Amino acid sequence: METHVRLFVEDALTRIVIEKILQQTDRNYSVVGFTYLSKYSTHSKTADLNRTLKGNRLYLVVANQSASDHCPAGAIEDLGAPLSPNLLYRFAVMEIESWIMADRENFADYFSVDIRSVPQLPDEVPKPREEIVAIARKSRSKSIRDDLIPRHSSISAKIGPNYGGVLSDFVKQRWNVSNAQKHSPSLKRTCQRLQTFRLKRV
Repeated sequence: METHVRLFVEDALTRIVIEKILQQTDRNYSVVGFTYLSKYSTHSKTADLNRTLKGNRLYLVVANQSASDHCPAGAIEDLGAPLSPNLLYRFAVMEIESWIMADRENFADYFSVDIRSVPQLPDEVPKPREEIVAIARKSRSKSIRDDLIPRHSSISAKIGPNYGGVLSDFVKQRWNVSNAQKHSPSLKRTCQRLQTFRLKRV
């Protein structure tokens, strides 16, 4: 039986990652819509959604733990009401890039770096986005370096001009969720929850 999913995420990269996760489960999930939430409003919007959601579908909210003032358990407790059975509130520890790096073998191959440059425990990297830029500096591929490393002419940029595009292409083409779960406990927990989820009448 097909389960419709409405996504609430911070950006396009997170949406693409979650869509890939849903595809690689053995459940029949179908994304029927998505909403982008700023990292500053995710928690308050989730609290509103928890009070008002209706319909026979899964509402899936995915946030970066680095953008939250709480640990995941504290954030859920702070919603002010029990979590609706058809709402999943999941956290990438510390950012969605942690989950992307967790497929170490494919990441190293795609970005033309030694696998020893890719963290074995990406959930423990405090600033995963900066870590990916640092890894890109070691790439043997000029196009990877040009796309992911900030240009010298930009004073404020922390990432390169096509950072999101390159990572999105990697996720679509090469990222393997089963491989990534081996190195990311937070990703593994999210995948397990999606495997066991069942819609409830609300």
